[in-house]
Order: sequence, then C-alpha cells, then structure tokens
Amino acid sequence: MKRLFFAALFAVALLCACGDAGRGVATHISGRFVGSNVDTVYLERVSDTFAAPERIGAQPLADNGAFSFEFDVEKSLSPRFYKLTFSGNTRPVTLVVKAGDKIELESAGDIFINYRVSGSEESALICEFNHAYFGACDRLARIAENLSTGSRTMSEMELQAYRTAQEAIQAQLRFVGSNQGRLAAFYAVRHNVAEQYIPQLSGYGVSVVHYRTVLDGLLSNYPDSPYIAVAEREIADMEALVELGENVETIAYPDLELEDIYKTKHRLSSLDGKVILLYFWSASNALCNNLNADLKPLYEHYSKRGFEVYHVSADADKAQWIEAVRQQGHPWISVYGGNNPEVFGLYNVTQLPASYLIDRRGNIEPCNYDIDGLEARLKRML
Repeated sequence: MKRLFFAALFAVALLCACGDAGRGVATHISGRFVGSNVDTVYLERVSDTFAAPERIGAQPLADNGAFSFEFDVEKSLSPRFYKLTFSGNTRPVTLVVKAGDKIELESAGDIFINYRVSGSEESALICEFNHAYFGACDRLARIAENLSTGSRTMSEMELQAYRTAQEAIQAQLRFVGSNQGRLAAFYAVRHNVAEQYIPQLSGYGVSVVHYRTVLDGLLSNYPDSPYIAVAEREIADMEALVELGENVETIAYPDLELEDIYKTKHRLSSLDGKVILLYFWSASNALCNNLNADLKPLYEHYSKRGFEVYHVSADADKAQWIEAVRQQGHPWISVYGGNNPEVFGLYNVTQLPASYLIDRRGNIEPCNYDIDGLEARLKRML
C-alpha cells in the first residue's frame, strides 16, 4: 500500500514539474529615462524569424522618467530579443530577455547614445556594442553631412570618412571576435551601417566566416534558439552572393538593376550585345568628376557604334549625386547604388573610380580608367 502511495505521489510531482516547464514566469523591464524628448516607451518582442514584431505594451514615462513592464515568459524558452521603441526619431534599444529577468535601464539625454543596462549580461553586451559601433557611425554621418555642404576641403573629409568607417567596422569585428558564443554577437554581425556610407569598404567587414563563427557559438550555448535557423538562412544567402561574385570574370557578369535620377530602373543586362563600360564613381571625388568630363566626347563618338556606359554612383548623399548628374549632363545611363552595399560587393569595388569593360559576348574584365587606353580598346572591340 505504501508503495502505491509513493508511486502516486511521484507521478503527481512529475506532472507538476512538467506543468512548471511551460508556465509563464514573471519578468520585469524597468528604468528611468530623463532629459529626452520621449514621452512613451513601447515594449516589442522580436519574432523568431525577425519578421513583424509583437507589441507587448506601452508605458508613458512618469514625471521622473520612470517606466516599468511586467510580463510572463515561458520558463522553458531560450532567451529572445526584445526592443524598447519610442515615438519620434529615437533609435530602439535591443535587449535579450529570458524568463525571470529583472532588467533595469537608465539614461540621461539621448536614450540610445547614453543608455546603460543591468540585470541581463547579454543586454549589457549589446549596449557595449551599440556605444562603440553606432558612436563611430554617428561621427560618420556628421562627416557625410559636411561633405554635402562642402564646409571643409573634400580630400580631407573623404579621408576622415574612410577612417571613421574603418573604425566602426573594426569595433564590430573586435566585438564579434570577443563574444562569439553570445546572442549579442548575432545582433552585432547583422549591421552594415558603415558600409552603406562608404560602399567601397563592403567586404572588409563582417563576412561569412564571422557569421559561421557566431552560428557555432549559438549551437553550443543556445541549441534551442530559433535564431539558429535565421543565421543559417542568412549564411546561405551570403554564400550564394559570394559564389556569384567569384564568377564575375570567368563565367558572366552579375546583373544590376538600379534607378536613375528620375527613378527609372535600368538593367545592366538590357545592354547585352553592346560594348559596356561599367563604371563606379562618386560625385564627391574630384578625380571621378574630371574623368567624367574626359569620357563625354569619347562616348559621343563611339555610342553610335555600339558603346554604352553604365554609370553607378557610390555616393552616400543621394542629393549630391543627383545635382552632379544634372550639372555634368551625363549622356549615358547614370544610376544610384550608394544605399546598396551588395552592388559594390558583387564587383569587389574597394576604391573609386573602378571600372569594368564588357564585350559584345558578355565577357568582362577590369579596365584601368585611362581615356587613351580605353579608346584603343574600343577601336579593337567595336
């Protein structure tokens, strides 16, 4: 009889334990933000596939800037990404949350630039990354604004922008290398802000190798994380892009479809059968602008015989590119690639100007930009 009693007691205990595994555990996120323009804080849960987030709640800031969220998180769930978002232009704060966490934040002034977090080691690491990486990116944005206003010499600002972008990328790579087994590293590898400002640096930052290292860390430390599938998918996309880029000289050229100043799309492959100069340039680069002037008479002469130019801008400032195209009166196809780093990664563009020559059969080869040399090659190809 006693044996039956203890067996029944054990079964009840086992059922209770199983029930606890799926039970929600109270989790807290609170803090105080003072001196900002924010009046309401929103809490969002990032979806497991990084699709549309789920809004958990909204909290108006108290008079002293305080806010608090309490919500249940299933005890058995691996940590998930959450975001604190705000009205206006304040950037969201990303947190890593697990059941039972008591996370506290504080900030004075601009929330994203100044916030600090405790109660979550992963969230504190993300905070560390944000301050290093986006601090450099913010300096880069200010330099880009100066470039557009021409308040300093162009060459000095271009060099400063390049070095600041390198600083941001190096901060990112150091962080990922030091935190490979962390969800914070997965957060860090998914940013490419610096490359968007300086597209010729595309390929010098996070690569498939870094992504794979982060994935190995997730598999080891968070084997149940849904973000493993996200990382695997993004790695597959990157590898496909790399494979396409490796074939640029041996098989065919990667196709591009970009917009001109009137938002009309132009596909590079639509020029098949012509001799194409694929030319990457920047309106902020004096050498590029001089070469544009030299290219115009050559284009006017040889375009009648099947020569075409596909002119791709690497400018971070789109308005500056539009103004340059209008002032210089480009007679060829001039399109904007400055906000798409993949465009420059496909053709391994590391400095400007950079150009390729594509013959009538689609064969592509690098073209050192020299007007006399280009004309000699066009005479042979046309």
